[in-house]
Order: sequence, then C-alpha cells, then structure tokens
Amino acid sequence: MDERISIRLTGHVAAFPATREARDALRQYLDDARRALRSDPDADEIVRDLESAIGDRLSTLTGSGDDSLTGAQMAEILAELGPVSPARPSPPSVEGRPRGRFWCRINEGKWFGGVCLGIAAYGGFRVDWVRTVVLLLTMLTGGLLAVVYLVLLLVLPVVPTVTDYERQRDALR
Repeated sequence: MDERISIRLTGHVAAFPATREARDALRQYLDDARRALRSDPDADEIVRDLESAIGDRLSTLTGSGDDSLTGAQMAEILAELGPVSPARPSPPSVEGRPRGRFWCRINEGKWFGGVCLGIAAYGGFRVDWVRTVVLLLTMLTGGLLAVVYLVLLLVLPVVPTVTDYERQRDALR
C-alpha cells in the first residue's frame, strides 16, 4: 500500500490525504504551469488560482472520508483542467537571444562620469586607451568632443560595474 501523505493547497484550510504518486503528479503539473507562465507577470496569481481550483475539486472528491487520493484520480482531475499555456505567447524571434552590447556609463573605476569606461566595455577596448583617445580628440576638436561627452553623461544609463554590464549584455531577453 502506498504511503499516505497530506497535500495542502492555496485557499483550503484542510489538508488532502493522498498517495505519493498523486502528490508527484500535482507537483509536476504545477511546475509545468510555472514554466509555461514564466514570462507572464501574473504567473504567481494564476498558479494560486490553479491550486485553489484543484483543491475545490479534491474537496468534492474526497469529502470527509479517510481514503487517500490516488495517482489515477489526480491524473483525471489534472486532465480535466488541461495543460496551462500563456495567454500571450512571447515572439519566438526575441526569446532566447542575448541582449547584446549596449551603450552605458559604468560607475566602477570611473574618472569623470564613467563614459569612457562604458565605451571601453562596449567595444572591448582597454579603458586607458579610450581615455587617451578621448582626451586627444577633445584637444584636436577645440573642446567640441567635451560637449558630446557631457551629453552622453546626461543621456546614457548607468551600470554599477563592468561585471554587471557583461551580465546584462549576455542575459537572455
């Protein structure tokens, strides 16, 4: 005979007696639902609603008896609910691709605003070379590049460290 365990579901005070097979089927169903809804901002609420609906169905099925819910009974309940899919599937062309390089300012090791450090991270250059080139171009343009630098200082987003930049650059969309 299967070991009897208790299942607690959102929205229900009482625990439902079940077999390990029934519990594992429920866990798998809820895990699959969380995976399917991972891009949905309301995923947690939807999963809680699913748990509540399953609990409502279990309370009518088990009643006040001491019989444990079997794996076959749980499979029947979950089949009635059907598979969970997101309301708005995300476009396949965007999902799974890294963000890629982006322009920013980096606070870690900055001298004046972190723009040169951001340019170095974007291009994969050494920051001392970028600073030297910016200084030389600023002198050669009569300070015009300084105006561009100040605009970049105001416009570019700030990233705390080079490591954070790399993490954001390589993160999947």
